[in-house]
Amino acid sequence: MNDDRLVTSHDDELSTEQNLSGPAAAQKIAEMVNAGNSCFFCTLGLNSQLHARPMTVTEVEEGSGALWFFTEIDSLKNIELDRDPRVTLFFKEGDNAGHLKLDGEAVQVTDPATIQRLWSPKMRAWFTEGVSDPRICLLRVDPVSGEYWDNRHGTVIAGIKMLFGAIVGQRVDEGVHGQLKL
Repeated sequence: MNDDRLVTSHDDELSTEQNLSGPAAAQKIAEMVNAGNSCFFCTLGLNSQLHARPMTVTEVEEGSGALWFFTEIDSLKNIELDRDPRVTLFFKEGDNAGHLKLDGEAVQVTDPATIQRLWSPKMRAWFTEGVSDPRICLLRVDPVSGEYWDNRHGTVIAGIKMLFGAIVGQRVDEGVHGQLKL
């Protein structure tokens, strides 16, 4: 496990650099995704341009940081992933909270047992035939690397600190930033 910490000073305020790898990186991914499980899921489009769409994480695997998503087997994103399985995911917890960027590879999974395990009744809004809908496909994204910005004080405190900083014209503690390597 790699846990490199570097504290840097910007205008008399401290910012912490904390790079994580292996299980520590997977744990950070789980913490940040569980706090805000919607993301922009980006693929390389058919026109060779970045194609982003909002998606919701169904599960984060403990230990590996793998992310699971439901999608339609014949979706444009699956066609794009057939051409190039590399993806980038962008998460944002809230206005004054954390941000996470992950790069990885997506694998399409149609295993009925895995679909059943991850299924929830709200998925019926997209898959009207229920858990046995033939259009269901899961995407497992295996992160390779990433970057995070984590506000260690929480949204409310961060908002108050930003307001105070704006009033007095002083930089505030920006939290923790680091690279992730899995």
